Amino acid sequence: MKTTILSVVLLIGIAVSGIGQTKSTLDNLSWLSGCWEGRDGDSLLEEHWSKPEGQAMLGFGRTIKNNKTVFYEFLQIREEMGGLVYLPQVKGAPPVPFRMTAYDNDKFVFENPSHDFPQRIIYQRQNLMLLAAIEGLQKGKPVREEYLMKRVRCNDLAN
Repeated sequence: MKTTILSVVLLIGIAVSGIGQTKSTLDNLSWLSGCWEGRDGDSLLEEHWSKPEGQAMLGFGRTIKNNKTVFYEFLQIREEMGGLVYLPQVKGAPPVPFRMTAYDNDKFVFENPSHDFPQRIIYQRQNLMLLAAIEGLQKGKPVREEYLMKRVRCNDLAN
């Protein structure tokens, strides 16, 4: 009986102190801050992310092919409802929420099972590279697209 009471007290102490906490915060994603660039055939891929501040990270991505922007998206990762939510806004469409479902120091996963495609968005740090992936079902078949990018110096946007 004393052992059971001691175990319960220890578990409550751990829960209150936050030890063993599995909830991620924006600070866990701070390594994503900055500028990333990759190639997909003859297309240039870019992602730019702000540092975590004010309960949000803001970003944008674009794909350039033949000197034309062929794809763009505005991105947010926000602390909301007790967790992190990824909100991509593709080509001016309304943002679609993806809730964080898994993370560790080098990888985080956001999911929205009711979205048409993708249902899962993954960011993974691989040494000095960033692997961004989207995956899910398309026409009933599993599809995964991967985009490998390297960290680059952010261009000075001021003249």
